[in-house]
Amino acid sequence: MLLPSQTAPTRGARIITVALTALALTLSSATAVRAQEKTDAEFLTKVVPAIAASIKIIEHEVKNTSDEKIKDFAGRVLKQHKESVTIASGHAKRLNIAVDADGGKGSKEMLDKLSKLKGTELDIAFLKWLSEIHHDATLFENEVKNGSDAKLKTYAKNSITAGNEHLKEALELLGKLKK
Repeated sequence: MLLPSQTAPTRGARIITVALTALALTLSSATAVRAQEKTDAEFLTKVVPAIAASIKIIEHEVKNTSDEKIKDFAGRVLKQHKESVTIASGHAKRLNIAVDADGGKGSKEMLDKLSKLKGTELDIAFLKWLSEIHHDATLFENEVKNGSDAKLKTYAKNSITAGNEHLKEALELLGKLKK
């Protein structure tokens, strides 16, 4: 029971309270969606140039190695990386996210290093580099966990699987070269 000095909340006040609560929930949800979309954009703007750069480095190895097993392996990795950058670039286009698919900037330092090497030294340096880039899947794992686009998350998950296969084979070949 209300005291005479208290007034019952009006119907209009209740409607305003409900509307403000709904607005707050909508804004909170929209903020979460924007954060997920930001995750997608950050993923693509980092991954596409990195994979494009890797293509240039792998092409160098395919052209310059004298070991047929490494040439075959590098050729398979090259094919997968080319497919990967095409798929990722397609996702970027679909999501209207600008990406650098050239890769020249990210490959220069490693290409300079590899161009000074020959034979087994070249192959060891290449396989070490390839192992390092496939060892850290943080960007892909973050996309799988926090991304908003289902197709992009599937791409990231599949890329982790392919990367683990590349890592395993690179380490096996590296072990054989170092014996």
